[in-house]
Amino acid sequence: MKTRQYKNTFPLGLVLFGLVLAIYKATFRAAEMGADWSVVFTLAGLDGFYIALFLMIGILHGVARVSVLRVMLWLLLVFMAFIYLVDSFVLLALDEHAPLFEIGRYAPELGVVLSFFDIKAYTAILLFLVSMFVVRRLTSGLKKASVVLLVIVFSFGSLAAAYAPQPLVRYAMLSPVGLLEGIKPQTPVSSYSTEQIDFYVSLEVESTIIPATKPDIILLVVESLSSINSKKISGRVVNLLTGFDELTEQGLLFPNFFANHQASEGGIIALLGGYPPMHFPTASPYMFDEFAIQPSVIADYRKQGYFTEFLTNSDLTFIGLNHYLDGLGFDRSRGRDDVAIMRVAPRVVQDAPSDALLYDEALETVRQLSATHQPFLLAIATTSTHLPYRHPEGGPDTPQAVWQWSLQELTAFYQQLSADGYFEHGILLITGDHRQMRPLSENETLSFGGSARARVPLLVIGNGYPAGVIDERLFQQSDLLRMLGRIQLPATRLSPQPIWVERYNRKFGRIELIDNLSVFDEADLGRHEYALKVVGDRIEWLGEKPAFARRAEIRIHTQRSLHQRIRTSTREQVIQKP
Repeated sequence: MKTRQYKNTFPLGLVLFGLVLAIYKATFRAAEMGADWSVVFTLAGLDGFYIALFLMIGILHGVARVSVLRVMLWLLLVFMAFIYLVDSFVLLALDEHAPLFEIGRYAPELGVVLSFFDIKAYTAILLFLVSMFVVRRLTSGLKKASVVLLVIVFSFGSLAAAYAPQPLVRYAMLSPVGLLEGIKPQTPVSSYSTEQIDFYVSLEVESTIIPATKPDIILLVVESLSSINSKKISGRVVNLLTGFDELTEQGLLFPNFFANHQASEGGIIALLGGYPPMHFPTASPYMFDEFAIQPSVIADYRKQGYFTEFLTNSDLTFIGLNHYLDGLGFDRSRGRDDVAIMRVAPRVVQDAPSDALLYDEALETVRQLSATHQPFLLAIATTSTHLPYRHPEGGPDTPQAVWQWSLQELTAFYQQLSADGYFEHGILLITGDHRQMRPLSENETLSFGGSARARVPLLVIGNGYPAGVIDERLFQQSDLLRMLGRIQLPATRLSPQPIWVERYNRKFGRIELIDNLSVFDEADLGRHEYALKVVGDRIEWLGEKPAFARRAEIRIHTQRSLHQRIRTSTREQVIQKP
């Protein structure tokens, strides 16, 4: 009687795919940073634990003698390789890990997702599919080699985790420390008590100061407009924002303007809400959902008689932007599908038509609103400079070409506004929603210190605002519309301590960084970063405690406790409805 001989096989294709992807990702990322080969090795090493786990499962697959177990291990490897591919793809595209536990939120936005795909992405997917079926007989030599490689990769990963600089640690696919933290039971977070809320709400809250002349206002939010790319602001030899630097001769430039968040949703909330997008006890991590019910600076402008409108060429339904705008109470909000010509136009990036069409619609809107003789606030959000770079008119898909085109369109928009006489009683505010979603470079740190990732420019153009002048005062997104009336008072402080809100992420099913903040100070033009963590109703400074700590803590607690109260009362109203 013959016995069936079992053949040990090793999933060589999947293992090689993971190794090659780790090396490619590390090399590409280091090149973006302008770093040397030591950073390449460090970045590759930070993924060492994940690759080691991958190798270990591959070896177990090779020695397993039960067919069901082999199939399960192979499926696990395929799943891990796929997750690694998706995370690497998002990390290289947006400098952020993939929100794998929130993939359902992005599934309906297929057009936006597909706009990120290029030949590299499709090639990687093809290699992944091929690698699934590349196997080798597990000989004793291959078994020894794989075990040796496992030891090397694990050791390499341990060294990288122990000695990697803190800014690089965030790029690790799997951190043993983070994994241990993730499986530890979470301590319940305390909410603000009624007495605490009453105390903080009783403190004097700064009111919105609108210019006395009630000018028409255009707030132009340019996607990823970043200070480091402006030679006039950073002092670095760059060529991305030449058109913007030339335009600064027409207005008042704030080189020390701070974004409050890393992503578009946080920037929009800060600019239109009038406060940094700090999460609060009882809040969910979905920012547009939570902040839609909070009081906003837009409401203050409406109370002063302003007609308010939001206009963009992107899809308003993306991650709930339309619900947020409705919550703010805009008189009108329009996106890609609400403007006839944009609805049928070719899509460029973010599943959106060209910014040129957006500017055309904005000019027509300004003409119509100007004819009503009612002051208006028109917020415009562009998309054509979003990653990945796609030239709207068929030019090279390079940062230089796309930004040159974008700024030509912006300059033409300004010139047409001027020709139409808009600036006789109107002002134009030009800023970015957030810094570019690329790794921090050494040049940025040298230029701006610890606040490098928060730096976006602000240009104010209009009668009564000096042209070609630089204002060194610290200013932040959340105070722009709230303190607009103070800009013309040069001796008045604007945002002496800007706040930065970390972008949360999910790892191992748990939300991280949701309550991590940083504060900067006007004393050193924001070069030093004072980090803190808000734990429920408590604040823990994570390093040096600044002299202005008490003032910053009161501001943080006042906003968070008020928002908690509004959120709680809204939830109770919903529950009480029949």
